[in-house]
Amino acid sequence: MKLQSIEKLLETVCRFNYVKITQVFTRQDIDWVSVRCVPSTSTLELTYLTTGEVECFASVAEAAHAVHEQLRLQ
Repeated sequence: MKLQSIEKLLETVCRFNYVKITQVFTRQDIDWVSVRCVPSTSTLELTYLTTGEVECFASVAEAAHAVHEQLRLQ
């Protein structure tokens, strides 16, 4: 998936931060990363589904880069 496409998806998630939206990204048919916007903020919370690790990002660009790198791992 292209980095720009991930950024657009995450921008949409943040635009509607007043409702619960979670975007899940898969790698090789396995749910890999879920992303949500912390309610009433622009903070993106990434959960790495294989480990349960949670990481927060203040910018869409940084969060998109983190997702993109996870999807590129072999």
